[in-house]
Amino acid sequence: MKHPWFRGHYALISISAGVICAHAVLNTIFQSHGFAISYLLWSFWSLLAALACLGRALHCPHSIRTHWRLAAASLFFIFIAAAIEAPAEIFFKAVPTVASIGDFFFFASFVPILLAITLPDEGTFGRSTFLLDSFQAAACTCLAYTVLFGAFPFTSEPAKAMPYAPLEFVYDAEYLFVVLLAALRLLLGTRNQSDRYFFRGLLLYTALYAVCSGFYNHYVGKYSLTNGMDALNDIPSAALALATIFAPAAVPLGEDISSRHASRPPLVSLIDNARPVFLSLALIGLSAVVALRHFVIAFAFIVGAFVLYSLRASLLQSKLEHAQMALEQSNSRLSEIAHLDSLTGVSNRRGFDQIFAIEWGRAQRTHQPISLLLIDVDQFKHINDTYGHPAGDECLRNTARVLSAALDRPADLIARYGGDEFAILLAETGSLGASTVAGRMRSAIVNDAAQASLPITLSIGVSTWNAEGEADPDQLIRAADRALYAAKHNGRDRIELSDLHSLKVK
Repeated sequence: MKHPWFRGHYALISISAGVICAHAVLNTIFQSHGFAISYLLWSFWSLLAALACLGRALHCPHSIRTHWRLAAASLFFIFIAAAIEAPAEIFFKAVPTVASIGDFFFFASFVPILLAITLPDEGTFGRSTFLLDSFQAAACTCLAYTVLFGAFPFTSEPAKAMPYAPLEFVYDAEYLFVVLLAALRLLLGTRNQSDRYFFRGLLLYTALYAVCSGFYNHYVGKYSLTNGMDALNDIPSAALALATIFAPAAVPLGEDISSRHASRPPLVSLIDNARPVFLSLALIGLSAVVALRHFVIAFAFIVGAFVLYSLRASLLQSKLEHAQMALEQSNSRLSEIAHLDSLTGVSNRRGFDQIFAIEWGRAQRTHQPISLLLIDVDQFKHINDTYGHPAGDECLRNTARVLSAALDRPADLIARYGGDEFAILLAETGSLGASTVAGRMRSAIVNDAAQASLPITLSIGVSTWNAEGEADPDQLIRAADRALYAAKHNGRDRIELSDLHSLKVK
């Protein structure tokens, strides 16, 4: 069964394959015009692939848009190279024996691809990172010129072009390097579908380019079998153009969110994070070749590669630190929200339990007393029924505000314990201090209720562990709860104290 993509574009693939076969046939029949036909079709496929990549850049996720533009730049380089080489071979029948300007554009066409491979995915790179990588790419382009012509560009130094025999092996090394990096990027360093689609097309293009150009350089050119075999040069650009134009839009345009955050083995993450080194390695490798004739220039470029990489690493480290700080602040804020009561703004039961466990452990270690107040708003149901639930909510908010204002120390904790019940935790506070705080709160709420014309009173249960004998936090809570029950049972609007073992009334 054919794949749906293949079934849907079978005719277009057949037509394109037919055009390439027609290229071979035309070259065989019209041998005198073979070069013109070859350069025309070669230029056509390169330009079509470049325009297809630019079109894809307009309709793809932002994270991969720059990568498509760089692929288009690479194909435009090939189009320019073909335009430069065509006149000499078509009109003057010149057979090149040394590197030409066209060869420079062919060689430099892989620099944008190398830059695309080294860029981070998912849009995580900024302008500064891209600028630093672009400097390294420009340096690679300058060194490529020096490798081919033995002279640094834009200088008066006489050029000495490289003969074609060693140039073919330079091309082979470049093709192999880029294909390996594209394969690594696809297999180990790409996590969402839009990025994977781009690098599948890039690997297809570079692999076909390496095979077709290598075969053409070492076999076709060597044995002068150019007629018909020139169609090999069409295959890489034609394949990329087809893959870019006729692929389902849902694959490159969709963002695979689930795969973006998937965990990866440490080795995969290591190789993925080492991508920026690839561009520096290319720069150092070209510098090593140039060093045979231009040691000072090569040394300067190597130093520059280390400086640019160091700047890039420092920039990314700074961004990582800012991101970590922002994440810590967000986590802190989320934790704070998770432990706050949304109605009253004081701690909720979860926050109370967490702080209570910490303070109880500290009291046990330091042998300091600790007190707990459980407070209930008297007749709260009557307030809801008489004045409505909005008034009841306002009553709870106001009670929390008044109780908070009655606390003297920042370490004292107030929490909404549940419903209309509040809890006050007083670290390093004995029964006398706790009863004082309870009395202050009771008086404050009565005064506030008088001003607001609402009949609000409090029943308060107080329990204290005086750093004597064995006890656990649940005993302190149960004692405070017993004291609160006694306060409500004995008429409300009162304070009851308990020392875990006996109950005293105040």
